[in-house]
Amino acid sequence: MDKNEARLILQAYRPEADRDDPQMAEALRLAAGDPELAQWFAEEQAFDRAMAAHLETVAAPLGLKTRILANAPSPEEPRQWSWIVKLAGAAALLFLLVQVVSLIRGPAPAAAGVPDYAREMVSFIRIDPPLDMMSPDLGAIKGWLAKNELPPMEVPQRLARLQPVGCRVLSFRGHDVALICFRRGEDRLAHLFVVKAEAMPGMKAGDKPIYAAANGWSTASWVEDGRVYTIAVQGEQADVQRYLPSA
Repeated sequence: MDKNEARLILQAYRPEADRDDPQMAEALRLAAGDPELAQWFAEEQAFDRAMAAHLETVAAPLGLKTRILANAPSPEEPRQWSWIVKLAGAAALLFLLVQVVSLIRGPAPAAAGVPDYAREMVSFIRIDPPLDMMSPDLGAIKGWLAKNELPPMEVPQRLARLQPVGCRVLSFRGHDVALICFRRGEDRLAHLFVVKAEAMPGMKAGDKPIYAAANGWSTASWVEDGRVYTIAVQGEQADVQRYLPSA
């Protein structure tokens, strides 16, 4: 088992139920002997606890339990699920719950909007994200986003020089967010998020970029032409500054 496979398995870790599983036990042993993996796992568990604590304070929408149970396998169906299938199901459920929380909470206060937004976006890209559309052609990516009713955007010149990987559509408290990923090295990516400015009412065009840091990632956010642009990279503030329009 390598480090990437261990991360995939540990994302589905449930302390109360999984300690006796052989694959989980092997992944836990690997994490215990690898400082970098151990730190990642600690952060992952902290995030899971924070999410669970927050969800406990939110009332589920009417009918949510019914819809979840309606899609559950019947007792007669085989239950020989691989860890990848389990993780995919858990990720889908987590995504649904995040959308529920987003809808219930509504727009974020202006003062807290940018840090919350940056943290949520970084939590999605900490591991290479699944993309809706993959292409090394930035024009094709923009075309795909336009067909999916995402607002047009101007990719910063220095970022546009990198090779695109692909894109997808996310959501932040009821607002669609376009994500485009670029290669910035052999094994690292730079990510551009674009959302309508109404999602961040506290930000104004012409203001200096707002920087944030979370879990080894740095972000910079600014407003331009009615949209909020956020660049996120793994590294320090200087690593994200080099891709800004004013760099």
